[in-house]
Amino acid sequence: MKYIRLAIIAVMAILMATQLLDSASAQEEKVVVTDFTLSPAQENSRQLPKGWALKVWHGKADVRLIWDQSRDGKVLRMRSEKAAVSIHREVKLDLKKFPVLSWKWKVTKLPEGADARNVESDDQAAGVYVVFPRFPSLINSQLIGYVWETSAPEGTILRSRKNPMVHYIVIRSGIDNLGKWITERRNVMDDYRRVFGSEAPKVGGIALMIDTDDTLSDAESYFAKVEFKGDVLKVSAAEDLVASLK
Repeated sequence: MKYIRLAIIAVMAILMATQLLDSASAQEEKVVVTDFTLSPAQENSRQLPKGWALKVWHGKADVRLIWDQSRDGKVLRMRSEKAAVSIHREVKLDLKKFPVLSWKWKVTKLPEGADARNVESDDQAAGVYVVFPRFPSLINSQLIGYVWETSAPEGTILRSRKNPMVHYIVIRSGIDNLGKWITERRNVMDDYRRVFGSEAPKVGGIALMIDTDDTLSDAESYFAKVEFKGDVLKVSAAEDLVASLK
């Protein structure tokens, strides 16, 4: 009888946790920056997603929407051959409401010899940049770049040697997980406080970048979805509770 009661309690706990997870998921607020699966191409280009602007600092751009069979949908592919290229779009939101940035990316080729710690080799295969505009925006805007590095260790936080207003946070490093789709989550509000030492202002934009002009090498990366999320703590707590009971 004792074991039957324990079994019943365990089942009831799992059901309650599952309901909590469903409820939290339903209540989760988010701002979708982009879902390339649903993104149409620009009218004047069959390659670039609508709503994004292209910026080429060096070299020739190879940025386009392609069909990804593994995902059964469109994704953004970025290739760089001795180039520095980004796409960006305006996104205005308050991190107090949507503190968590989530994105899905894949890197298939790293720039050989790249290392953000050295100005002569400051290249990355992929980066997601959150822009915090400050007047005049062209020179004073602050950026946090979540990057996939070749050499700098994961967790490294450093200021760009090229632009002191840009700070990198190394999310992935090296060849581990190359060729795999990975979903990342970062609390941007906490990261801003850690990097700049103050409360975060409102977000003004998002940029996706690939950069190989310093190392004169090649790289390739892919992006599927970028969004800001609100109260994900409830969802995480519910997921942990369900996992602990299984």
